Amino acid sequence: MASNWTVCGICDFRNINKASVVWCSECDEGLCDECKEHHGASKSSRNHSIIPVTEYQKLPMKVLEITQTCQKHKEQYQTFCKKHDCRCCIRCVIETHNDCKDLKAIDDIVQNVKASNAFLEVEQTLVQMLENVCRIRNDRTENFKCLQDQRIKIERDIKLTRKMINDHLDKVQEKLIKELYAKENNESKRINQLLSEIEEIEKEISDLQVNQSTIKQHASELQTFFALKHIEKEVLDQEKIIQSVLKSEDMKIKTLSLVIDKEVQNICKTASFGSVSVESKSCKIVIGSNKNKQAQMIVPILISKCIDNIKLNNKMQINLKSAGDVRGCAILPNGKMMFCYWSNRHLIGLKSNGTHEFAIRLDTCAFDLAYFERENSVAVTSGYGSNVIHIIDPNSRKIKRTVKTSSVPYGIALNKNVLVYCTSGKGIMEVQLNGASEKALVSFSMPSYSFVTVHGDNIYYTNINNHSVTCYNINGNLKWEFKDTQNLQCPQGISVDSNGHVYVVSNYTSSMVIISPDGKRCRTILSFRDGLKSPRGLHFEPTSNKLLVANENKIAFLFDVS
Repeated sequence: MASNWTVCGICDFRNINKASVVWCSECDEGLCDECKEHHGASKSSRNHSIIPVTEYQKLPMKVLEITQTCQKHKEQYQTFCKKHDCRCCIRCVIETHNDCKDLKAIDDIVQNVKASNAFLEVEQTLVQMLENVCRIRNDRTENFKCLQDQRIKIERDIKLTRKMINDHLDKVQEKLIKELYAKENNESKRINQLLSEIEEIEKEISDLQVNQSTIKQHASELQTFFALKHIEKEVLDQEKIIQSVLKSEDMKIKTLSLVIDKEVQNICKTASFGSVSVESKSCKIVIGSNKNKQAQMIVPILISKCIDNIKLNNKMQINLKSAGDVRGCAILPNGKMMFCYWSNRHLIGLKSNGTHEFAIRLDTCAFDLAYFERENSVAVTSGYGSNVIHIIDPNSRKIKRTVKTSSVPYGIALNKNVLVYCTSGKGIMEVQLNGASEKALVSFSMPSYSFVTVHGDNIYYTNINNHSVTCYNINGNLKWEFKDTQNLQCPQGISVDSNGHVYVVSNYTSSMVIISPDGKRCRTILSFRDGLKSPRGLHFEPTSNKLLVANENKIAFLFDVS
């Protein structure tokens, strides 16, 4: 161990106990104020570097335990043996390392060691390792939040399943009860009809009894004899009628019974609605290493820190007062907002405070919109059913002109002075604002209901068929494709901020994610707990750094992005 740094080494050698105030690493001992003066004046030590003992004691214990003197021979280390990776005094070299060829003077080895590549490499490695650990922590934190969101969604699905079963059983019960009443009414009618017939028979027999009694009292013997023949005939007819009634189907005793369907009985035996499982996927974290080139090491770190540090503040909830079917939305530079009501065929304008300003009725559906400031106009795509893009003046609230397209247009964005839009079955198209020169930027069988946005020389679009977000350059060359069905299902509205971070709403998971500019990572920043429910529309306004997110039904949210 190094000399006792709490006491002055020179005074201690003279059996004087004085506390040290400075430490000389070259002398490997502490010095009191008096000895410090002599140490600084002595020719042999005046160039030694000293530090306050309070600073020296901050060194790790393992460093404090390092000595400059050989514990075996009590002589100062002068040589370093690379073969055995150890320090040696002169006597160590003679006794143990005499045959070692790779011996270096310690003074030469330790010279400028703090500026050496080895020291800098360890320093950079520690920085890199700390950043890797932060990335791992952020990834696990994100996974933790994701589990909470999934638990809420699954719990909601379980309750919806229960409600669906209850609703179905209510309908089955209502149908069965109606059938019960119908069968009872049918049989009751038949019994009532038979009772009416029996009443008639009973009346006929009673009349015969009255007639016979009258004949017995007042008729002559001759009249009685001939009347008896007639009465006997009528009695015989009535007996036949009674026998006919007894043998009829309506005389059978009717009862109502219930047989519960076996499938319904099995519901009571069902132990669970389903099962909850935990799936494991490979971790997507890219660990940086100092063994890689500097550019390869720095890029993932910056991306990770940018995504994890993005925050949404000052949430304003907007009641759109609509029946639903909101698709596209946009924030204008003056702060006003616009929304497309698809099936209702309306373009809605709101003031910056969220209050309603105007509604424009269209002759087609309204799927998505893009604002171009040069004309102070809005381009609105028709979506399913029509092959047109309407150019609308929000001031006059009238259609200025209509651009015909070769296929159904869905998502739309502005790229400088041209419109870029998605067309079903064809791909990503481009057209001039006056409707001339339509051309394909990326040709492929694009699904319906895709959204698109443009940032710099990149084009981004959403694909609901394979739950992906794809990035092309302006020349149509694929740059990256992002898929993560755990966080992104049925992607819809898409937008990009000034730093190239991609914002996408996930319709099926009721969430919004941010994708890194290189398309390698994503982070869920909004979820069902934040009010999202089947979101469709999304727009980032770079001038004000505001983000607009619209649910399919009634509600939208406005955020400040920082």
